[in-house]
Amino acid sequence: MVLSSSSLQPPQNVAVVLEISSGSFDDGFCVRVQIFEDGKIIDEHYDLTEIPPASPIPKLYENWQDILLENSRTLQAVPGQVTNVALDSWKQRAEELENYCKNWFQNPAFKSLRDRIQANIKVKADQSVPIIIRCHTANHRHNDVLRRLPWHIWDLFSKLPNTEFALFTRFHNQVATFTTPVKVLAIFGSSQGNLQLEADRKALELLEARGARITWKVEPTEEDIAHLLFDNVWDILFFAGHSSSKVIGGQIQISQDKFLPLEALTPSLKRAVNKGLKLAIFNSCDGLGIADFLTQLNVPASIVMREPVPDRIAGQFLLYFLREFSQGIPLCLAVREARDRLDALKATFPTASWLPVVCLNPNQPEFVWPTQTSEMIPNPSPPPPPFPLLKKILGLAAVVGIIAATLIYINRCSIFSSSCKPPGNDETIQPKIDNFMSLGEKAIADSTVKLSQPYLGLKEQGIKEFAQGDYDSAYKTFDSLRFQAGNNKKVQGLRQTALAALQDPEVLIYRNNAFVNTRHKQNPIFPIYTIAVAAPLNVNSGLDILFGVAQAQDVAVKNGINLQVVIANDLNQQKQAQQIATKLSQNQKILAVVGHYTSPNTCEALKVYSPNELVLISPTSTVLNLQSCATANKVFFRTTTSTRDEAKSLVQYLVSDLRRNQPKVVIFYSKEWFSRDLTDEFEKVIQSYQGKILLKVDLSDPNFDASKLPSEVQEADALVLLPDGGTDGNKTLENAIKIIKLNNGKKPILGANTLYLQQVLTQAKTATKSLFLQSEWHPKQCGAQDFAEQIRQYWGGDLNRRVALSYEAVQAIVQAIKNQDVGKPIDRKTIQQKLTETGIHPDKAASSDVLKGWKIIFKATGDREGIDTQPILTVKEHNQQLKFDLAKDIPCQ
Repeated sequence: MVLSSSSLQPPQNVAVVLEISSGSFDDGFCVRVQIFEDGKIIDEHYDLTEIPPASPIPKLYENWQDILLENSRTLQAVPGQVTNVALDSWKQRAEELENYCKNWFQNPAFKSLRDRIQANIKVKADQSVPIIIRCHTANHRHNDVLRRLPWHIWDLFSKLPNTEFALFTRFHNQVATFTTPVKVLAIFGSSQGNLQLEADRKALELLEARGARITWKVEPTEEDIAHLLFDNVWDILFFAGHSSSKVIGGQIQISQDKFLPLEALTPSLKRAVNKGLKLAIFNSCDGLGIADFLTQLNVPASIVMREPVPDRIAGQFLLYFLREFSQGIPLCLAVREARDRLDALKATFPTASWLPVVCLNPNQPEFVWPTQTSEMIPNPSPPPPPFPLLKKILGLAAVVGIIAATLIYINRCSIFSSSCKPPGNDETIQPKIDNFMSLGEKAIADSTVKLSQPYLGLKEQGIKEFAQGDYDSAYKTFDSLRFQAGNNKKVQGLRQTALAALQDPEVLIYRNNAFVNTRHKQNPIFPIYTIAVAAPLNVNSGLDILFGVAQAQDVAVKNGINLQVVIANDLNQQKQAQQIATKLSQNQKILAVVGHYTSPNTCEALKVYSPNELVLISPTSTVLNLQSCATANKVFFRTTTSTRDEAKSLVQYLVSDLRRNQPKVVIFYSKEWFSRDLTDEFEKVIQSYQGKILLKVDLSDPNFDASKLPSEVQEADALVLLPDGGTDGNKTLENAIKIIKLNNGKKPILGANTLYLQQVLTQAKTATKSLFLQSEWHPKQCGAQDFAEQIRQYWGGDLNRRVALSYEAVQAIVQAIKNQDVGKPIDRKTIQQKLTETGIHPDKAASSDVLKGWKIIFKATGDREGIDTQPILTVKEHNQQLKFDLAKDIPCQ
């Protein structure tokens, strides 16, 4: 459970998420509860009793839903369709479903859940608290039924009169609340079937009386709606009329014979959201599909009807709701007030109160109608999205050690300066491969991590104690090193050496290895799980991988898992990578490996791992068919994307955002495998957009002329720059930087993510402002802010995708360990099976700490599921410093 932080000020916004994560009506459901205060998770409860089975509910629901009521706002409503006999039957079926649900909600599991929620929300008596139902079991049909149940009859809501149930949308950045004047686009569709839409108009006039500016449109054309959404700023989108969710995204009837699929309005709705659309109200039938569609477009909140709604009920609900909302009652509480008022119609329509529902982003403060003076008050910047794991870490920090929070020094090449040692192409390996591997019992050969005294002496002492098996002393020594560095980091004259010590990932890993061995000795029933990280520690890109692994191990250890990490330095050389793989494979205690950096090294290692059934999760190797490196491969997984996805994201940005239709490009590449593979994928994607490759230039050619650009560049819409990852030395990177400087911002440059280096910014300077890269993660990305803050607290700066994806690789392994049945042994085969199962049972996949709302799911091929489209980065200037920044984000999950 996450401990709530103490605060002198009561929270302004409180919300509860009730997550139904797995199970079925036949077997029961697993649940957890999250408590949000002011947009952040402050409490989580996993130790909850399972909700019991209720196998009759889906059939009872279908029986009730089967009968369509006359004079409703569903599409193509047919007058006289329902007879009195059918109406009586429908009422009986509704009563059967309601009675069963009431009995279900009285089960002790629900009572326990109710009490837990009630005990953990501390709010004022009149403060609105949304209870947000999140349903994401593997059974999509059961998810749909769960979302349609009359949750409001659960006695939780009678005991907490300031609550209202809502449906989960997705986590997304907060948006500012309403300011005056509130701008409303009110669309009235066809009134076919004698709909009384005038009642909706009169209800909306309440908002006009409260200062809203309403634009009224009756039976507009598709073109009219698109232009209105695209060209103007709206706070609320309202629709009244016939609708249905039977097609993708849903559709509305805008005139007598015109049905408009909402998908056709996607560009206009996206534009409206970007300009500030906050709330959508569809006072029409069967709106859950519509709400889901609006969720994909990041509309912060929506109100829809979950079923076909009689015309009279729709009009009454809107009047009741707007009467409360326009007087300053928070959104969800206003919906509850309207729902309670609908109970008065039970005699004629017993399920009226079942229909309306709010769909919410849990970390979005509830919308409240503004006072007339609100436009004079500046909107505060929204806080970042919730990050429960960070609170767990902070709460347990005193037990295991302090968290480093300082500026990166040892990683200066990739983040903060240009001074770095270029990777060599020397394949000479020292006689003993053991010199390049360590748990903490020896220093690692050829690592760029260098410490000064007194920290070097402490590190050497800790290593000696570890080698002697004195793990308790080793832990205390490594911890003392970090403690002293933490105290000295602000002392004039001691700062630089202290920072280097705090930012040594080897020390953090050795400390935790010593700690888990000590903890295991004290409690032998808790096993040690050993994994390895294989990366080139002679280059800063490899150190990024080590940062992510060290950070993820620290989190796992603080959460009670005895995770031990072997560090292996493959020197960015294929022969060394293969020898490292052989040595790791021989150690049967090693369950999985995170690494290697480049695709050629990963391929060589995979030839060894595969026959030894040792799982390899790569955070950085993107060559499309890496699985083919080993016959009958079943051990390769990756948290990164593929070259195909990278090419697709960049070309789509060139065409859609930079508006280069049928683009003509010049490609600069290398003969190294990764670069050739990415080049091949670029060719395929460019050609699919009817584009043309004017010229391909080999950056690794000894005769390459870096003093001038080829003449074909003049005709090109963009340049494509694809240097390799350094397995063939630094030559292609150096030539790529020269190309950027020669271009000097004249043409857009689509670049491989191997250009995501501080060295590029330092040498090419402002010429990099025309550079566009794809990246799976960026600290400003939607849903990334909490992990970005965690990185800063550990390492002191904004790191990159390599750190984030390496962290996720360890997360996936830890989740595989957790998924094994209690008491059963865990071996390499177990890890492989549990990782593979995530593609079949997403509920068993790890929830990413790196990007909120995302899961770490693997396809049968081992490729990552759901990351085929990625953010695009460019270079911007901040405080007179050039930094990689977002050019285009992707929606939160």
